[in-house]
Order: sequence, then structure tokens, then C-alpha cells
Amino acid sequence: MSQTPSTPSGESLPPIPKDPFTPYVDDRAERISRWRIVFGSISLVVAVFGFCTQGALLSSLFANAWMMKRMGIDAPPPPDILVWTGGVQAIILVLLGILLTAGSAMLLARKPLGAKLVLAWAVSRLVMVLLGAVVAVVTIKPQAEWAVELTASMRESFRAQGLKEEQLPPLIDQAKAESDGIRNIAIFSVAFATWPFVMAIVLTRPKVKEDIAGWGRA
Repeated sequence: MSQTPSTPSGESLPPIPKDPFTPYVDDRAERISRWRIVFGSISLVVAVFGFCTQGALLSSLFANAWMMKRMGIDAPPPPDILVWTGGVQAIILVLLGILLTAGSAMLLARKPLGAKLVLAWAVSRLVMVLLGAVVAVVTIKPQAEWAVELTASMRESFRAQGLKEEQLPPLIDQAKAESDGIRNIAIFSVAFATWPFVMAIVLTRPKVKEDIAGWGRA
């Protein structure tokens, strides 16, 4: 009858074969390194996607009037508070995207510094989610007011271009826009907090910390 041995840390190993001459195969190296490949790769994808998204958002904030004019729409500019709060958040998130990109690449390369960078990103990103939610709630009223004005301007511009009434974008109710905005803030806050929370949990697990310490010794 085969036995199932274990390591001093309690980690199960493959059963010992009945035939004493059969080579004993242990995939421990693969098992303990699999987490960095999975979580490192996903983090790298998240970093690149977030960097591109926030970069595009930052560009659109300051080029909104130009883009609207190119579309033939005489639109009101966004309130200054939305431009600057959105711009500052986007700049910080772009920098965090660079941090996560570097950390993820180093994590895949088995460099201990990569784990520290990714963990720093996770904590910073969770803080930014909280601050972003607070800022979004505080600025929900000017956001809704601007959305109403923007929709009205778009309708007038499209009407002047010859579009029929049924083809125009629907009018926005400010009260509904504010209530929908609160709901969206909650949904996006949970979504944006999910991956940094996952990485914070993964990188603080004892077995993962032991694995990372082994990289340093190597």
C-alpha cells in the first residue's frame, strides 16, 4: 500500500510508488511556482489595460472641447472640478499602472522586489478606490448637471444637422442621473477593488512568502 508523505510545512507530496525501483517524481517546484505565473500574468494584463484606459481618460478630459468640435457639436466644457479631480486621479493611476507593470514582470522573473512592488500597488490601489468613490460622490451633482447640459447641446447640434427628432439622444433627468451615478459608483468601486484585494491576500499567504524568500536565497 502506498503512503502519502508530507513536507515539514505540512505540504502533501505525491504517493510513494509500490515498486522501489520506480523513479520518484516530485513536481513541487512546479506546484509552488504556479501561483506567480497565474497571478503575475493576470496582473500584467490588468496593468497594461489600466494604463491605456487611464491614459485615454486623461487625454479626453483636456481634449473634450476639441473632440466635440470635430464632431460638429457646440458642447459646454466640463466643470473645472471634474477636470482637475479626474485629471489628478488619472495621473496617479497611470503611475500605479507603471508600478504594477514593473512588479508583475519581476514577479514572473522570480525577483523578490516584484512581490514588494505588486503589494505596494495593491495597497495604493485600494486607497485610490476609496478616495475615488468619495470624490465621485462629492462631485455627483456637477456631473449630473453637465450631463444634462451636454445632452441638450448635442440634441441642438444634431437637430441643426438635419437629424429627425426620433434620432436624437434622449433627454437626461438630473435626479435620475444622480441616482444612477451613485449606483454606478458602488458597482465600479467593487470591481476596481477586486484584483488589488486578491493580490494583497495572495502575496501575504505564508506559503507564498516562503516561496518568495527562496528566490532571494537563490
